[in-house]
Amino acid sequence: MRTSRKLTHVLFAVFTLAIMSMAALAADPGTSLPATSQASDQKQGSLLIYSHYGSVTSNVSANDTRINITNTHVTSSVVVHFFFVSQGCNVADFKTELTQSQTYSFLVSDFDPDTVGYIMAVAEAEDGLPIAMNFLIGDLFVKSSTGPFSANLGAIAFAAQWDGTNNGNNPNESGFWRIPGGDATTPSVNITFGTAGNYNALPRTLAVDNIPSFAGGDRALLILLTPVQSFVTGGGAVGTLFGLLFDDAEQSQSFQIAGGSCQSTNIISDSYPRTAPRFTTVVPAGRTGWMKVYKTSDLGILGSVIVYNIGGRDVNFHGGHNLHHLTLAGSQTATLPVFPFELQTN
Repeated sequence: MRTSRKLTHVLFAVFTLAIMSMAALAADPGTSLPATSQASDQKQGSLLIYSHYGSVTSNVSANDTRINITNTHVTSSVVVHFFFVSQGCNVADFKTELTQSQTYSFLVSDFDPDTVGYIMAVAEAEDGLPIAMNFLIGDLFVKSSTGPFSANLGAIAFAAQWDGTNNGNNPNESGFWRIPGGDATTPSVNITFGTAGNYNALPRTLAVDNIPSFAGGDRALLILLTPVQSFVTGGGAVGTLFGLLFDDAEQSQSFQIAGGSCQSTNIISDSYPRTAPRFTTVVPAGRTGWMKVYKTSDLGILGSVIVYNIGGRDVNFHGGHNLHHLTLAGSQTATLPVFPFELQTN
């Protein structure tokens, strides 16, 4: 029996739509951000940093964090290595595989309960070496009854800046190049952040663009961290920071912050940071201010701020965002463990 011309046209239309859909999946419209574009929570990368997490297993309904990560590549899977860094600088880790176009979420109460800190996620080959696979995006949702506060913070993405032209190693089975100089037979590998490093540069100067008044019942939780450390042995304290606090009339007071842990979380108040005059005098009720912080030595830092109100949370603005990056640090080094990924089967 002859196929009708009408049916032929319908089948051709369906086939054309399928081809168009495949083409659309193959490449998104527009120009891709270059690997050299600076670290941001609005780009894809091979290394993500989630600035804050915490949970309380006795009350997870009010104290927990959900971590989300997505592989945006439409044809290739990737191994992701998660590092959980506590405020006391202890490191725990696990690996998982994300298939093409897969998104994955988990609660930290299931993986690192009753701990506060930050998370770093790295794209790796199956042998454990970092790869240039700039297709990871992510974010977190954190809630705490101690504030009380809740916020959604984007993961800060760092793109890998190497390719096959500057790498003596072979690509992995999906064609993504391993880190230059990496050796899967060694127990660890060094990575560098910087304009001429493996990944984008870390910021050196951070800014909180608007700080509400503590005297008016508003609270601003300032989160600071540095991922420049050994993720094998721990360490990497934030150290002492210098800063300037400005009122809304452009006047400034200087201060120092002593950061002896791998992540500091403090409410901006009269006792933190210590200024003369105190914070509630600089930013009285009904007014706002802003601040910037940096290391006097060349060390990269990251941070976020979460704002809430203790007087009436349901009728006041609350939420959070990552701090603004004003300047960049020079070359910074971190050390990662190297071991193969083993797929778990039930």
